[in-house]
Amino acid sequence: MAKTIYTEEYKIFQKLLKKAREEAGLTQVDVAEALKTPQSFISKVEAGDRRIDVIEFWNLAKLYKKPVDFFFKFDDKSELKSKKKSLKAASSTKRKSK
Repeated sequence: MAKTIYTEEYKIFQKLLKKAREEAGLTQVDVAEALKTPQSFISKVEAGDRRIDVIEFWNLAKLYKKPVDFFFKFDDKSELKSKKKSLKAASSTKRKSK
């Protein structure tokens, strides 16, 4: 089994974290200051370079004023797959035209 940080579900989770932050009208700097962490921590979490633990997640959900289940909309998986397919198709089209 792949590490969870590399799964499609985790990618969706990352996107929803960023979406929640933006909907809350907060910058990464705002979040970092509120949580007393470096801005790079928030950036790495949103980019998938760093996992968060349960307490960190709970603090983010509270700060963003989102219910916990907001971050677990894995039925959005189809949207993620269709974006990958269109990007893959676009890149293979470029190679063929060279």
